[in-house]
Amino acid sequence: MQNNSIIHCEQLIPDKLPFDYQGEALNFDLAAGEVACIIGSNYSGKGVWIRALCGLDDQLSGNVYINGKNTLNLSADDWKKMRMKAAYLHEDTALLSAANGLINVLAPAIYHQLDKNLKNQLLVEKALDLLEQIDPKINLDNLPAYITKDHRYKIAVARALLLEPDVLAINNPFAHFNSDSKHKFKLFLKQQVEQGLSLLIVTHDIPFALSISDKIIFTDQKNLHYFDSRDAILNNDIPEVNQFLNCPENQDRA
Repeated sequence: MQNNSIIHCEQLIPDKLPFDYQGEALNFDLAAGEVACIIGSNYSGKGVWIRALCGLDDQLSGNVYINGKNTLNLSADDWKKMRMKAAYLHEDTALLSAANGLINVLAPAIYHQLDKNLKNQLLVEKALDLLEQIDPKINLDNLPAYITKDHRYKIAVARALLLEPDVLAINNPFAHFNSDSKHKFKLFLKQQVEQGLSLLIVTHDIPFALSISDKIIFTDQKNLHYFDSRDAILNNDIPEVNQFLNCPENQDRA
């Protein structure tokens, strides 16, 4: 295991793949400030792999370590701390329906007693600054039912980042964004990486994955291929990977 690994797995095969997987197990490290993307066709198990790497789903084989702790052997207190440090968001991550946007951002931080370290007003200021960076147009006074899907997702991201995680794992993050909003959110993610955040991303946006990734995991229903650099995947000689990368639909995503 690399000493600076945020996520480390050995011989990992998730337990909940929706097909009879016969491919290779995954050996993988994600260090501080690194970006790894999981790509592949629809229904290839990408969501299952990212959840297993975050310790949220059981593994059929192998071990997953987050900040050096085996996710199979966590106490309740360690689990709570681990969930702060490895934040996971799906494209439709829910918000508290009866709380406005700002309270949704603050609630987990207050639950984890971060307001004990920061005075409550300072925590609010920190949340507002984070939201300003993500999208200053979000109406934080509204309830989620009256907030657009892309703004709800950005609120969920702010909620996760307020906990100061080591890694943000995001599954299909651009699902509800228009092209302009998507471009600005990509810039925000890159800024977070420059500040030391690690990202683990499932995405259908292949040009983005190739532009930002230090490491890439390609999945299909038969196998898994791991590439430890952008050059490694661009120069590979695996037919199914190149067929996927060269598909016009995957090249044209904005």
